[in-house]
Amino acid sequence: MSFTGAITEFYLSQELNKPILDPENRKVANLRDIAVCWDKKIPVGRGIKFLKDSNKLININHIKEWKKDAIVLTTNLEKAADIVARDEDIYIVKWLLDKQLIDLKGKKLVRVNDIKISFYSKDLEKKLILLAIDVGFSGILRRLGIKFLESRIQPQLISWNYLAPIKKRTSNLQLATEFEGLKNLHPADIADIIEELSQPDREKIIESLDIESAAEVLAEADIETQVNVIDSLDADKAADILEEMPSDDAADILSELNEEKSQEILERMDPEEASEVIELMNYEDEDVGSLMTKDYITLTGNETQEEALNKIKKIAEEVETIYVSYIVDSEEKLIGVISLRELLIAKPDEKIKDIMQKDVISLNHFDHHDKALEMFAKYNLFTMPVVDNENRLLGIITVDDILRLLIPDRSDADTFSRFDSLKKFLREGGE
Repeated sequence: MSFTGAITEFYLSQELNKPILDPENRKVANLRDIAVCWDKKIPVGRGIKFLKDSNKLININHIKEWKKDAIVLTTNLEKAADIVARDEDIYIVKWLLDKQLIDLKGKKLVRVNDIKISFYSKDLEKKLILLAIDVGFSGILRRLGIKFLESRIQPQLISWNYLAPIKKRTSNLQLATEFEGLKNLHPADIADIIEELSQPDREKIIESLDIESAAEVLAEADIETQVNVIDSLDADKAADILEEMPSDDAADILSELNEEKSQEILERMDPEEASEVIELMNYEDEDVGSLMTKDYITLTGNETQEEALNKIKKIAEEVETIYVSYIVDSEEKLIGVISLRELLIAKPDEKIKDIMQKDVISLNHFDHHDKALEMFAKYNLFTMPVVDNENRLLGIITVDDILRLLIPDRSDADTFSRFDSLKKFLREGGE
């Protein structure tokens, strides 16, 4: 059956070891692999690999027919194999089949069980294009040759448009080292992806991100992933990332590292940042102080509404949340609290001390975790200040810290997704 002058679609698993014939229909080789160029959205075939230990390729332009049972060349094998694989070319059997890729649409890792391919031939124009990957069970059945079952199951295809392209590769590559599409995902989605990866691949993802983005992603990951990633980095980069993370998260991570690595990272952090993290690390695990972050907004009470809003705008990116500001006196004692909503509806010339809430609900830094859970549930708060015995403001606890107490391992809890929206709400918007 000839497909000349038409578009033919087939699966890679059906083409492996397919005979390659010369113009006299003599078998001259077998298809071992296909080399493609993937520098745009859709990978395009360059040639067929037919020798085990050679990068010589049969040029796609020298294929006369792609039959159901064989590939027929326009010339003899020596003339047809007139190109070699380039460094940027990808062997799809070696580097894609059975590997993991990132589905940018579904925001998850997928396994390549098979690859759908299209070959177009008309006169001198020849094109081989990778259409989609099959990540479903049908791809596995097809490769096993279980046709009676495979025909009953719909292929689960993902277009290459939604897959992260490989920019660099080695013989054991599973994922790209640069992901433009990945960087457009929400940090929580990237965190979900790296939690499923092997340690080397986690490192590739983090290395591809800038420091601020890496910190945002790690802040959304589980503690095991956080610790593994930070432990794998050199001390300077680890310090840079931890400085961008909430201080309580940084303290949690450093507490899990061995003492030598933890100390090395602390020495490379900004002294002020390091001091805050060390303070948090000194608390017992059950103390409220171990949960708090030092990144929050304080006001003196003498500011006008307009001055307070200007201050919030300036430091918004440096703090855990902008939706509650805390008013302290000259001795850092907590004397009031005001929400962003209350600020926005106040008049520009109104003083903060005249509109703030003076009856502040707070926790002592030595209170037990259980009391924090009780207080958050009772008062339905997103944040709560933490004070010492003299009522000096030491930090704040946010709702995501409480969620970690309720569901310490989010991978085992289907209900976590319901709470996760609160965490994002607090970090990005709302009151």
